[in-house]
Amino acid sequence: MERKRTYVSMIYLLLLIIVSFIIRLIPHRNLLLAAYDEYLHRDLTLRIAEGGIGAVSRDLPSLLGLRAYSYPPLFHIVGAFLYRIFHSDYFFLAIPAVYGTFAVLGFYFAYKELFEDEKKALLATLLLAFAPNFIYRTSLYIPENMGLLLFSLSMFFGVRFLKNKTVSSFIPFAVTFGLYTITHRGWIFFAFAAAIVLLSYLEPTIKRNVHYVIILVLAGLLAYLGLPQVKSTFGELFLRLQRSEVSFLGYFKWVGIVQLVFGVLGSSYYFKKGPLQRGLVLWAWTFLLAGGVSFRFRDPYATIPLAAIASDYFIDVVFPSIGPVLKRVLNDVRGFGSALVKTLPEKRAVQVLIIAVLILTPTFQGVYGAYHYISIPSITDKEAYEWISQNTPENATILVWWDMGYLLIGNTHRKDVVVWKKVYQGFFGEAPTVKEAARAYTDHVIMFSSNQRSLVYYLMKKYNVSYIFVDRPRYSYGLIRYGLMEYAPYDTHFKLEFCNGGSVIYKFIPEPELRIEQPLPIEYHGDYSPLVNFFERFWTGYNYADFDTGYKAYFNLNGWMVDLYYNLYNKTGDGKFKERADWLLKWLEYKQMENGAFPWGVPPNDFTLYTAYTLEPIRKFQFNGTKKALSLLKSREKEDYFMTTPKDKSGSFVVNALLLPLYKELGILNATTEKNVLREILNEQGKTGDWRDNIGTTLAIASALARYYQLTGDETVLESVKKAATWLKDQQDEEGRLKAENYPYAYSRTSYVQMAYIYHVAGFEEQAQKTLDFIMKTFDPTKETHPLDAAVSIYRYMTYAYGSEKAIEFLNSLLEQHPLPKFLP
Repeated sequence: MERKRTYVSMIYLLLLIIVSFIIRLIPHRNLLLAAYDEYLHRDLTLRIAEGGIGAVSRDLPSLLGLRAYSYPPLFHIVGAFLYRIFHSDYFFLAIPAVYGTFAVLGFYFAYKELFEDEKKALLATLLLAFAPNFIYRTSLYIPENMGLLLFSLSMFFGVRFLKNKTVSSFIPFAVTFGLYTITHRGWIFFAFAAAIVLLSYLEPTIKRNVHYVIILVLAGLLAYLGLPQVKSTFGELFLRLQRSEVSFLGYFKWVGIVQLVFGVLGSSYYFKKGPLQRGLVLWAWTFLLAGGVSFRFRDPYATIPLAAIASDYFIDVVFPSIGPVLKRVLNDVRGFGSALVKTLPEKRAVQVLIIAVLILTPTFQGVYGAYHYISIPSITDKEAYEWISQNTPENATILVWWDMGYLLIGNTHRKDVVVWKKVYQGFFGEAPTVKEAARAYTDHVIMFSSNQRSLVYYLMKKYNVSYIFVDRPRYSYGLIRYGLMEYAPYDTHFKLEFCNGGSVIYKFIPEPELRIEQPLPIEYHGDYSPLVNFFERFWTGYNYADFDTGYKAYFNLNGWMVDLYYNLYNKTGDGKFKERADWLLKWLEYKQMENGAFPWGVPPNDFTLYTAYTLEPIRKFQFNGTKKALSLLKSREKEDYFMTTPKDKSGSFVVNALLLPLYKELGILNATTEKNVLREILNEQGKTGDWRDNIGTTLAIASALARYYQLTGDETVLESVKKAATWLKDQQDEEGRLKAENYPYAYSRTSYVQMAYIYHVAGFEEQAQKTLDFIMKTFDPTKETHPLDAAVSIYRYMTYAYGSEKAIEFLNSLLEQHPLPKFLP
């Protein structure tokens, strides 16, 4: 009979172990690392595997995890040894489940030693194995995983030692606990819990020797207050604890509903059973209360004693009471079927069902938690990480937002500012203090958010920053987007190395070759002062940037500013305009990407259109980046479309139309592409002259065809422009306002200048003049979303239509009548 019970228990244990292993594979079901910390610990392991253990810190407090920011190294050393054997990235996904399952088995032996009862040990192990917080800590490639295995073994040997009180039983405890101290700092929690249990266990002895205990406590207090090393060690450990208020629901979520409820209900019963059991109750409640301030106590260290308490309470009290309690509950049932209902408490199947629900609930919650409580970090842009790995020095320090540090280090093996300071410095050298780590975090926030550029440059030099990497989610952070990411596009201390519309990588240049020569706005008081005063309000010290939330490089607008200011210089002879235009040409060359692109957007991308827009006005000047830009544009030209970005495989109908005249003007338009693109544009035009019955689309395409006609004289294109002009004319009222403008300034005056240009090319001069008069009458820079863009666009289309001299006169007159208010920047 005894052998049969043992056999059945082994079957249950085997099933428990198998299910535990499978559940611990769930977080890595996508074959991805499932937590930020995993990236960090994988990287530490790989560094040891590649460089040997000689690089690990020799500082004893760091080796023991007693420094605030240090990790004991045994977990990583063992991992490096095993990785050399298996040498596969899947190792980091599978080995956590192995460690975690061994931890479950270790706690089974610990509970069995505690209870001396197979059933209670199995139930306690089940309650712990499927507690969400325990699954979390034993499913990931983190030192706590192996640490909890050593916790279980230390608990097993510790309980045995308390029972036997022999040297032979103390030695395995000492060895196991010694290994624990160099594996994970969780040994501190074990020591704290063990002290609570030991104090309870030795209560009679303590009472007899309370005066010695008081002396020891005072000695410890004096050591803490009088010895700086002791105070700094324990003080910083306390400061390092993640402190945050934990909601009541958080306990149910992470400890487990059944474990928490029945662990709490069974505490008073378990407390009375003996000194060892009393110690476990004190341990559980001390950690539960401390867990309200720091989740580290709760997850999973409070669950370990709670599982023991709940198991004992279930088997001794709850399970035997199911029948009697049901009988009392159903005793007063009357009416049809009452006799059947009253027999339910006596049926074993009913009791078994209730017990099964109580036992299986933790299992289902554990499975649910493994799926939903572990949030896999999102690597939003693998291409960016690959670029860093392939194009930056191995010792490069890259400024990233702190949570990206884990991903950066884990995917590229490069340094960041915050995580490297907090973890790697302590792991490979001398751990920083809490203040030093906090300073690094604060400094990285300043580097991202401050507009005191000299301070930012200083901090970047201090931390040896080589590159800045920001992905789309972090770009949305206001303190990043309107801090560093606002001025990096135009500041010559930063050179854009990579962009793809999802991420940007800038190289930090402490001593740039191109330094600002005229940081102040141009002061001019001649005939064109309305125009100059308007544009100089947008001067950043490096370039001209709009009053909006766009990408502040504005390469295409600055290209047209070169054209405008050179023309002003020719008209006035004022050398300040030539100096500024010369600077902008040098700045454009400096900021041009190595592949020849001028990016645009938030986050920026390598758009073909904006490279062409930028090159168009400056190609006639001595711009040294022309060759690179033309080479890039040629590579983006296909037989029937233009690539919008380097990855585009289909093109865009509207962008094709916009690029057609630009490629023609730049002299790089392939005859086949020209024929195919033009045919598609003309075929898409509606019978009434519009494109897709949309004013914006029609304006964009018709103005591009008007420019193409000016460059080629193609009469077929002119007919298309005339049809579009006729349709547009019908969209305006007698005053010249678009009928679709349901509220004032619904359309930028850029749209109206495009119409005027289309009318001019089509030969509708009267309608063109009416539209220009409407612009002159109604233009309001404060209502323009992009006032700089609007003014430059007016200059651009007026230049196309009437030449630069008339364009300057018109714009100057317009800005004289409608200047920017003085209170604007």
